[in-house]
Amino acid sequence: REDIWNMIVNSPYKSRPLAALPKAYKTAVRAMDVGITQTEEELATHSVEYLEEHGKCLDHIHPQNSTIPHAGRGAFATRYLPKGTVVSTAPLIHIPDRDILTMYDDSEDGETRDLSKPIGQQLLLNYCWGHPKSSMLLCPYSHGTPFINHDGQDPNVKIQWMENDDRYHNSSWLDEPVSFFDSVWTTKLMFEYVALRDIQEGEEVLVDYGKEWEEAWNEHVKAWNPDENYVSPHELNKDYDLPLKTHEEDASVYTDIFGYHTDTDKKSGEREIHRIRARRPDPNNKNDGFVYDLEVIGSDNFVKRVKDVSRSQMHFYHKPYKADIFREGSFRHE
Repeated sequence: REDIWNMIVNSPYKSRPLAALPKAYKTAVRAMDVGITQTEEELATHSVEYLEEHGKCLDHIHPQNSTIPHAGRGAFATRYLPKGTVVSTAPLIHIPDRDILTMYDDSEDGETRDLSKPIGQQLLLNYCWGHPKSSMLLCPYSHGTPFINHDGQDPNVKIQWMENDDRYHNSSWLDEPVSFFDSVWTTKLMFEYVALRDIQEGEEVLVDYGKEWEEAWNEHVKAWNPDENYVSPHELNKDYDLPLKTHEEDASVYTDIFGYHTDTDKKSGEREIHRIRARRPDPNNKNDGFVYDLEVIGSDNFVKRVKDVSRSQMHFYHKPYKADIFREGSFRHE
C-alpha cells in the first residue's frame, strides 16, 4: 500500500487535488482516523527551539502611508534591522505565460472577449517580477512585501533567492526551462529581502525595481493626462463641505462611482442613490453646508424621492473596476 501511495503522490501528472494529498503514507493513514485538519496542524507545529533555528520572521515590516509622494502605502521597519538581516521572505507564484494578464475588450455579443482588441494589463502585473527576454513572471505573495516601494538611488534592501532551505525553495528549478512550470501546481521558489545597511525602526523599506521599470514610470508620468472631471469617492467622503453636483449639472461625475444614502435613524439601512435632483443651503445652518434631494432605490427596487438629505448621510464608492488604478492608461509594468 505504501508503494502505491508513493507512486500516486509522485505522479508526473500534476493536479490541484493531487497536490493536496499528504506526502507521507503514514500521515495519510492517520488523516483517515483524525481528519486532515488535525494532521496538517501537527505537521505545522514546531518547538520554539526549532523556530529559532529554522524560522523566518514575518513581522519585521508593516504597511502605512509611504513617504514617497503619490506612492500610496509603503512597508516600514517595526524594529531595528542590522545589515544582512532577512527583512522578509516571499513565496513566488510562477506565471509561465505573462500574456494571461492581458485584458481584452468585449466582443459584439458582450459575453466573450475579442482577442483582437487588447485594452491593457491586469493590475497584478505591477506586483510581479520578470525579465524582458522571458515570458515568465514571478509574483511574491507574503505579508508586507507587496508594499515595498522603489528607490533606484538608495535602496536599503535587495532581493535574492532563499539560501539553505530546500523545504521552501527548490534551487534546481532555477535551471529548468519555462515550459517546466506549465504543469507545476505548487510553489517552491522563494525570495528573500535582505538589508543592505542598518535600517532604523520606523524607516521605510525600499528596493530597486530596476532601470527598465524606472524608465517606464518616468515616461508614464510625462505622458499622463489626468481626467479633469474625475472625482474619487475618497475625496467626496473626506470633505463634507465639498458641494455635490446634481445629475442635471454634470452627470459624468457619477459615471464611475455610486453612492448610498442612510437614514438618520438607520432603520432602513443603506439605499443606493439613483439620482441627485437638487442642492440648496442647509436651512438649519449645520456644518454640512448643503442639503440634497435624492432619488434612491428602495428595498422593493422602486425609485423613491427623499428630501433634505445631509452630506453625512451619503457615502460614495467606486463601481467595479472603475477605481483610478483601473482607468485607461493606468501604469502597468513588472
